[in-house]
Amino acid sequence: MSRTEVERTILSLSDGEKTALVKIARVYARKRNTPYDHEDLIYEAYTRIIDERRKWPRGEPAIKFIGGVIVSIAWEWRNSVEVNQELEAGDKGAEEQSTIARIDARTIVELFADDTVAQRLVAAMIEGARGVELQDLSGLTSTEYESKRRKIRRRLERLGAI
Repeated sequence: MSRTEVERTILSLSDGEKTALVKIARVYARKRNTPYDHEDLIYEAYTRIIDERRKWPRGEPAIKFIGGVIVSIAWEWRNSVEVNQELEAGDKGAEEQSTIARIDARTIVELFADDTVAQRLVAAMIEGARGVELQDLSGLTSTEYESKRRKIRRRLERLGAI
């Protein structure tokens, strides 16, 4: 969607949609142990969407897309906290391993830049989400979810990541 369409869509969110986004942000701010509040997650998501760092595919429902961006940011922020904690511990080996793991995880997530649902699922898998939690996060039917999982697995196999 264009920037104008994105801004218009965000401004036209219903109270129910805004409430749903706040609930998602609260859960992931706590669940991912981010150093920031749920409101920060929401504002950062809006910022990244409006300045087009996160492209909103036409037809993607607002809650599904914005919620996915919120989850992705929470995941990113959690990783930055883990790196900082390791740096404070003073373990050079841990710092290097954490940096490599963070780069690898981001690289894998970015492999699915063409498919926001797959990208959200991969990020959640890296965080340890499994089964029903993944399907709920995706918002897909059982058949659609299994197809998406196959796509993810095949792409990772092709790249030698698994």
